[in-house]
Amino acid sequence: MSVPTPISSGKSGKANWSFFGRQGGVSKKPYDSLNLADHVKDDESNVLKNREILAEHLSIPLVLIGATHSANVVNVQSEFPEVHPDTDSLVTRETNLGIVIMSADCAPIILFDPVSHVVGVVHAGWQGMLVGVVANSIEVMFDLGAEPQNMKAIIGPTISAKNFTATQQRFDEVKDIEPSAAVKLPDGKLAIDIRKGVKSQLAKYQIKTTDLNICTFDTPDLFSFRRDPVTGRNATVAWLSE
Repeated sequence: MSVPTPISSGKSGKANWSFFGRQGGVSKKPYDSLNLADHVKDDESNVLKNREILAEHLSIPLVLIGATHSANVVNVQSEFPEVHPDTDSLVTRETNLGIVIMSADCAPIILFDPVSHVVGVVHAGWQGMLVGVVANSIEVMFDLGAEPQNMKAIIGPTISAKNFTATQQRFDEVKDIEPSAAVKLPDGKLAIDIRKGVKSQLAKYQIKTTDLNICTFDTPDLFSFRRDPVTGRNATVAWLSE
């Protein structure tokens, strides 16, 4: 078994974050190996072990979303419950407590204010983008003292538009609510650009945004649902150090 190694990680003040991919856990194919999601038919004992491995690796307890493509946000104040069902975003001011979202093509977003010491993690697929999970997360962080001029966002590994073609119906649905995310590819096909839509929503709050520009579909070391319909989920973690 390898050690969990982040695809990308960083730190700003007390705010810390890491984007993890497939490597470093105990799950067997097709969930190999660091799958933290318990809703994808992976062996439950392996999922729990992977969560334990990552928590021990980071030396902090972890709190996870339930991931239902909702706009629901939870202000996490303790390590219990360990999983918040029907939730797609977590924010916190607590130190040494990892908040975790899981994704496999949807945009994992880190939000942080290094001055007011607030961090958030957001799971924003095309559905979450349309129902407002990004805006809701930002507003909850504002309630906790974050300031837009201090906030920053990082968009982690997300499926690229060229790998996310859409039906006319879905294209129109996205275009009606977030026009920037409804795009036509050079070959004329319709597609959804989740990154572009998320950036547009963050820009409305004038939040400085960094896009890692990593495509899940094109990266073998990352889980991708569009590439492999039976698969695990990538973990994105944020936390505040003391």
